Amino acid sequence: MKILQIFVLGILLSLPLTSSLVIPNQNWSNSFHKRNTVAAEISTSQDSINFLRINRTEYKDRLQGFWLGSCIANWTGLPTENRRTDFPFFTDKDFGPGKYDYVLNEDPWGADDDTDIEYVYQSAIEKYNNYMLTGDQISEAWQEHIGLPLLWVSNLAALGQMQNGALPPATSLPENNPMWDMIDAQLTTEIFGALAPGRPDIALEIGNLPVRTTAYLHSEWAAEFYIIMYSLVSTVDTSLSRKEQVMWMADQARKRVPDWSYIADMYDYVKNAYFANPDKDNWEKTRDEVVRRYQKTVTSGYHYKYPWDAGINFAASIISLFYGEGDYKRTIRIGSMCGWDSDNPTATWGGLLGLLYGQKELERHFDKYDFSENYNIERTRYNMPIPLDNFRDMSERGIRIIDAIVLEAMGGSINKDDWIIPIVNSTITSSSVGEIEVPWITIEDNDPRWLYKGFETDRVNWNASGASLTKGYKDCLAKITFTGTALQYYAYRSPKGGSVTIHLDGKSYGSFSLENHASTLGQYYVKIFEKLDLASGPHTLSIQGDSYETEKSIDMLSIINKN
Repeated sequence: MKILQIFVLGILLSLPLTSSLVIPNQNWSNSFHKRNTVAAEISTSQDSINFLRINRTEYKDRLQGFWLGSCIANWTGLPTENRRTDFPFFTDKDFGPGKYDYVLNEDPWGADDDTDIEYVYQSAIEKYNNYMLTGDQISEAWQEHIGLPLLWVSNLAALGQMQNGALPPATSLPENNPMWDMIDAQLTTEIFGALAPGRPDIALEIGNLPVRTTAYLHSEWAAEFYIIMYSLVSTVDTSLSRKEQVMWMADQARKRVPDWSYIADMYDYVKNAYFANPDKDNWEKTRDEVVRRYQKTVTSGYHYKYPWDAGINFAASIISLFYGEGDYKRTIRIGSMCGWDSDNPTATWGGLLGLLYGQKELERHFDKYDFSENYNIERTRYNMPIPLDNFRDMSERGIRIIDAIVLEAMGGSINKDDWIIPIVNSTITSSSVGEIEVPWITIEDNDPRWLYKGFETDRVNWNASGASLTKGYKDCLAKITFTGTALQYYAYRSPKGGSVTIHLDGKSYGSFSLENHASTLGQYYVKIFEKLDLASGPHTLSIQGDSYETEKSIDMLSIINKN
């Protein structure tokens, strides 16, 4: 079959077969091992194979546009990040010169969590000569390069587990990661779509484990939605307007999300609201409707928890995508003003539109031709081989990664400066995962049910869950009564941590250490104690600190309160 495919390819190219093929590096050949279940969810037919030709030099310009577009949007959205998470929200009137405005003149562009973990993933692919990163490789890359203080929610929870020996995808499961439904994977994995141009099936495969490092179910599908859109950039009909192009890509990506997911409900609702709105400049109307539908009430199983939920930020991203209508400036402006974790959706669409436009067109879009191409990864991530990188070199290395993916994963070839990619007739279909209700819910350390003696709550601790962390010292005591059938206690472990004794319903379960030297900055979201077989009904938990002036902490509880 392989020989037949090459023969057909040679005829189609009308070129000598020997001149149209590049033999893949054998180190890469061994890396594309067993396909995971993602591939089975893309229905394919071998009866009809078309070939997509993509010029590598032109795609390098697209990759440069991806990095530049992500950075402009990231830094434009940062000033409004979590500034408005409820009424009154920002509007278009808050954006413009002298107010919140486009950030265009950074030099170098500073790394941020919307771009830097993707950079680390690309670097890991280069280091291990493996575009199908394994759990061990992801863990090693995270522990070497990604850590506190610039790490939050599900990313932070996953790192703490990896420091204690856990590997993806276990690091994303709700019973291990109470932040599994947060935004994290949506801003760290879009690059896998860019690395598999024209083949969303391959993009989902190579991005599967990085997504599942931090995301599960709804948050997983939101991240995959973006990956698919990035992959489809190379197949979009160039005769369509930019508005039509982004809407076509979005509709294709929607096919991946099962109808029972609140991610699907959010997409469908925002899309219908956009088309029903006669005033396409009044995006605020749809944003306010989204607040009432998803934040103020429970809709389609979505319970709003934090401004960095995967759900509410996905809905916000779709508002800026549709009302932005494929225009980079308009999309990023709306994203910045929309609310919640505003730099994240802006960075996602900035990267997508940068990939769609390419750097040269992005420069024309802003009528600015002196953007810095320097990228300071050392601002946020550690021990990187190239502390101060640049978009040209980053994109050139990306091209070499795609070379290997085209040759080995896609069964394609390289003809001079073109990739020849077999496009098997395929349809993106919904995830086959049946409807699941995750029973775990959280009780934050600032919940009024807690009774504290010798504990105090820091209500502005962004590295902690819910942005609060409660600490105590000598002989501190905390009690809480809750109703449930399972309990997990999460705390902050640090080099100066002490120990706590756990009593549940009057029974002692022993002493547990909160000391850890895995990082000088400690570990957040670390599971200290769990009890999974509680009888249904009320229970009382007591956390008693030791008699030393060591640090004791409570970050949150995760409980199951249903039979």
